[in-house]
Amino acid sequence: MKKKIIFLSILSLGLATACKDFVSKDDVSPNEPTVASLGTLLPVVEVALFATHTGSISRNTSMFVQHTAGVSNQSYDYNRYVITETDVSNDWQTLYNSGFLNCNELINLAGTKNPYYAGMAKVSKAMMLGIATDFWGDVPNTEAGKGAANLEPHYDKQEDVIKAIQALLSDAIVDLKRPAEDNSNLPSNDDYMFGGDPSGWIKSAFILKARYANRLSKQDPAGSATLALQFVDSAKAWSGGADMYGKFSTAANELNPWYSFNDQRTDYMKMSATLIDTLKGLSDPRLNIYAGEDADGGRSGAPNGSTETTFSYLGDAFAGVDAPLPMVTYYEAIFIEAEAALRAGNEGRAITAFKDAVTQNMTKLGVASSTIDSYLTDHANIDLAVSASDKQTLIMFQKWIAMFTHPEVWADWRRTNIPTLAPNPEGAINQIPRRYPTEQRERNNNPNANPIVSDLVTRVWWDVP
Repeated sequence: MKKKIIFLSILSLGLATACKDFVSKDDVSPNEPTVASLGTLLPVVEVALFATHTGSISRNTSMFVQHTAGVSNQSYDYNRYVITETDVSNDWQTLYNSGFLNCNELINLAGTKNPYYAGMAKVSKAMMLGIATDFWGDVPNTEAGKGAANLEPHYDKQEDVIKAIQALLSDAIVDLKRPAEDNSNLPSNDDYMFGGDPSGWIKSAFILKARYANRLSKQDPAGSATLALQFVDSAKAWSGGADMYGKFSTAANELNPWYSFNDQRTDYMKMSATLIDTLKGLSDPRLNIYAGEDADGGRSGAPNGSTETTFSYLGDAFAGVDAPLPMVTYYEAIFIEAEAALRAGNEGRAITAFKDAVTQNMTKLGVASSTIDSYLTDHANIDLAVSASDKQTLIMFQKWIAMFTHPEVWADWRRTNIPTLAPNPEGAINQIPRRYPTEQRERNNNPNANPIVSDLVTRVWWDVP
């Protein structure tokens, strides 16, 4: 991979607009093209996608749902729910400057003659838009990502943003299903995600459609269940395609972000006692996969509010120097199927899907099939759950365990309040955050930023009971 070059590309593309007024036409070199190529833009988009799904957003949400705990310095503040409008600036800028801007550029550059590039850009944009609206609620969309042409975009309602996500994904699927010969240029190694194979993108797009249909479980319980199941069926029927993971390497600028963070900020974050104690109580085989050894050679997690640093870091499977990190997976789709089927009144399908989801997740992590069978019998026997409510609790509880490091866990918790989590007793507020505050530069410089929100417990539209 060439991410060293790509990170510089992100910087240079972000600065291009800012520097435009200071460069005359006479200064343009014929040896330096002013328009990026498809092959240079796609990697920039994908690296931004990795950053938005596996970086600080992943770390913060893991603390909110008590998979990890901040025990010192800035992470301790985040663990106490001290998150200011300046703290979220890097994430906002990555989404909109490195993300939306380059996604739109790639879509425009691909045009109608390069549908695979266009489809990959649309899936990527949908994912970034999903992160933006999940964290901030109403966000710029229709007027966003235009660079200097519009520095004061209006905000779209979250309901409309989610419709736009679904439309982007539908368009992407059409593009990606086109035959290879319809493309003037075919992606290959410039696609870090799937090596140019559209099948993985198609399957991921269907799973994402299921994710954002299911996101509306509070607003439209029956309709969201019906649509989510349709999209899961489409994902399952698609023969090709692998899971979508953030990809990293041992090169200096390509490190796994959890590894890099722990290496540069020693003892800032540790595993949470909430998750570790849960896994121990279940004799869960994922314990030694999720958590590394603590100072005493065992596995342990920090209680909420602790400042002790002797607890376990994340294990190498998730925080190794080049460990891949999940973004869109088949096991997520099957958990969605289980939840949506139960909501639709099809308990038989929900039970089957739940068992398959737990099995798929553990298999992905290398757990032996015999161990999985024993675990399902002893600790995840959904057949013994009498009521639909009990079944939902078990489904969402196991999904909380399975979606380790994924920002989606926070969205699931906000929708269902499963599992029951006690707020940090040392928290600056007495509730677990349910959103991010409006980013500082938006509040100060965009007169169309509306609403301005500073309260971390103000619910986004899909989270309103």
